[in-house]
Formats: sequence, C-alpha cells, structure tokens
Amino acid sequence: MNVFVYGTLLVPRIWELVTECPDLDSTEAFLKGHSIWTVKGATFPAIREESPSHESLVRGRVYFDIPAPALQRLDLYEDSFYERVPIKVHTKGGIVDADVYRAPQEKADAIVSENPWSLEWFEMNGLEDFLRNVFDH
Repeated sequence: MNVFVYGTLLVPRIWELVTECPDLDSTEAFLKGHSIWTVKGATFPAIREESPSHESLVRGRVYFDIPAPALQRLDLYEDSFYERVPIKVHTKGGIVDADVYRAPQEKADAIVSENPWSLEWFEMNGLEDFLRNVFDH
C-alpha cells in the first residue's frame, strides 16, 4: 500500500519515529481538490476535501509499499481523529493510488481552523514542542 503524507510526517525524524522505516521509497507528490489547515488549538495540520470547482492542492510525499507493521503504526499515530481514505496523487511519474489521512468531511468544520498550515511554519514554531508532547511523554 502507498501512503500520501502532507504534514508532520514530512519531517524525516517524525516519519522514522512513527514508522520505523527510514528507507522506504518515496517521491514528491500533490493531491488535487484538497486544502491544508492548522487544526484548531494545535500546531499540526489536517486536510479537507474541497468542492470539485475549488482549484486547490496539497503538496507532500507518497511513500510506496508500506509494510503492514508500519501501516499499523501510522494508523495509531493518526488515530480516530482522521479517516484513512484511498485517493489519487500526482507525481512526476504520473498518477499514483495511495491512502491519505484527512479530516472526515462531516467533522472538518469543527476540526480545522481558518489558518493555513505550512511545513516551514511548523518547523520554526511547533516542531520541538510537538516532538516533546508526542514522543517524550
């Protein structure tokens, strides 16, 4: 199974801590028809599906052939806050089938803030606290 990641899992240290698979094959990718926002009261993001007429995209990575134990660890990391759904992502090599963790449509308005999320902002403003809160507790 392939997985498209777009948020905290783009940080190599977090990917490795969660999956225990530092050397999986991956490539840059983007997901059309979705937007990325900061979760209310948090520094991590959620993506939400937009209407087909909304020209938005989320940049990230697609990891290929995720081993079952790593996928189980990803499911635990993302927990029931997100839903894992099949999608199609765009890469330089073409369109790829993958799963993504996103805010459930029926809960998206309650979960996401009006603040866009970026990896650069997270690395400067939230990464160290996130690592302490999630992995050093």
